[in-house]
Amino acid sequence: MPRVPKTFDAKFDGIQILNAIRNAASTTYQERIPVATRDNIKDVGNAMMQYEATQNEFLHMLVNRIARVIITSKSYSNPLKPFKRGVLEMGEAIEEVFVNMATAKPFDPILAERTVFKREIPDVSAVFHKINSRVFYKTTVTREQLAAAFLNAEGITDLVSKIVDSLYSGAELDEYISMREMFSIQAQKGAFYPVYIPAITEATAKSAITTIKKWSNQLEFISASYNPMGVKTRTVKQDQYLFVTPDFDAVMDVNVLAAAFNMDKAEFMGHKIMVDNFGTGMEKVQAILIDRDWFMDFDRMSEYNEIYNPEGLYWNYFYHVWRLYSASPFVNALMFTSDDTIAITSIDVVPATATVKKGALQQFTANFTASPMAPRGVIWEVSGALPVRSQIDWTGRLLVVPDEQNTELTVKATSTYDPTKSDTATVTVDEQNTGLTVKATSTYDPPKSDTATVTVKA
Repeated sequence: MPRVPKTFDAKFDGIQILNAIRNAASTTYQERIPVATRDNIKDVGNAMMQYEATQNEFLHMLVNRIARVIITSKSYSNPLKPFKRGVLEMGEAIEEVFVNMATAKPFDPILAERTVFKREIPDVSAVFHKINSRVFYKTTVTREQLAAAFLNAEGITDLVSKIVDSLYSGAELDEYISMREMFSIQAQKGAFYPVYIPAITEATAKSAITTIKKWSNQLEFISASYNPMGVKTRTVKQDQYLFVTPDFDAVMDVNVLAAAFNMDKAEFMGHKIMVDNFGTGMEKVQAILIDRDWFMDFDRMSEYNEIYNPEGLYWNYFYHVWRLYSASPFVNALMFTSDDTIAITSIDVVPATATVKKGALQQFTANFTASPMAPRGVIWEVSGALPVRSQIDWTGRLLVVPDEQNTELTVKATSTYDPTKSDTATVTVDEQNTGLTVKATSTYDPPKSDTATVTVKA
C-alpha cells in the first residue's frame, strides 16, 4: 500500500554536518578524521584530502545521509507537494476503486421468497494510474571544490547547497510543472465541469466571487454531474481547494473569498493555492476548484548514486526519480473560465440497436460532438415497459439478467454537463441458449475428440 513519507525540517551548520558524518562513518574514517570544531576546519580538510577512501566515504555520507534531509533557503520546493499521495512501495500502478451508493428496491414479500439469497453485486468502478515519469538528474563535484569546502565552516553547507540545488531543486521544479500541467491534460479530456465567469477585473470581481460561492455551495450536495465518471459524490467545504493565477489573486479580496467558503481568512489561506498558470491552452481559465483527493501523484523511487572518476579526479552524482502523475476521475472538479464557447452539440449511442440474449453482456459507448474541454461524462440508464431487472454500469456495459421480463429495453446516455443532450439505443431481448456443447480434444492426437450436450435450465 502507498505510504506518506516523513518530512524533515532539519538545519545543520558545517560543524554539525562534519561530526554527524563522522559519528556514522567507519572506524577507519573516525581514526583519520578528527572531531570538527570551528578552529580546526582546515585540519579536518587536510586529513580528508590525504586519502581517497575518506573522500569517497565523506561525499557518500554527505549525499545519502545529509543532503537528502537538508533543504536550504536557496532550494526550490514544489508548492503543490501537499497534494502528493505518498510512496508507491511496489509495482507499476495504483488501482483506484469507487463503490457507488446502493439503490432502493420496492418491498415485495412474494418476490422476496425467491430472491432473499440472491447476491447483489455492488456497483464498483475502478481505474488504474500507472507510473509515467522516469528521469534522473546529474551533477559533478571536483577535488578542488571538495578541498575548498574546508576553508571555513560555511564551505560545507555551500557544498551541500550545490548538490541539493542542482539535483533536488531541479527535480522539485519538474514535479511542480508536471502536477500543474495535469490541469491542462485533464481539461483537454473534458474532466472539468466548466463554469463561465468573465475575465477577472476589478469590475467583474464581485460577480465572479458570487459565482464561485454558488458552486462551492453546490458541491456540498450529492451529485453525479461534477466528476468525469458520473458517480454520485460530494465535496464538503473543508475538502475544497481553490487554485488561482497571480492576476486573479491580485484582484480578489481574500476576506470576501474566505467568506464565500464559510471560512475565516487564516483557514481559507490553506485552501487557496496560487499557481503561475494552468498550463498549455488554459489562458482563459480564471480559477479551478477541486476536491482534496483530485491529485493522484505518487513517488515510486527517489535514489541518489555516485561514481568517482579517477582519471578526471571528480565525482558524478545521479538523482533518479520515478513518479506517477494522474488525477482521480471520481471526485468533483470545476473550472471557472471566460471561454463561453464550451458546449455539447450532440451524443450518439453506439450501437443504436442490438439483440442480446438473456444472461449476456452488451457494451455501449457514447460518442460526443462537442467543443474542446467540454465534459464527456454520461449517466447511463436502462428502461422498459415492465419493471427492469437488467443493469447497466457506469461504462455503458449492459447485463441482461436471465429473468428479465421485458422483450425490449431502451438504453439511454445523458450528458452530465448538459442534460438536454442525450441519445438512446434499442435492445431486443432474446431467449438465452438452452443447449450447450462441450468438446474435449486430445492434445497428443487432435483428430481424437468427443462432445457432450448440456441442457441449461432456468
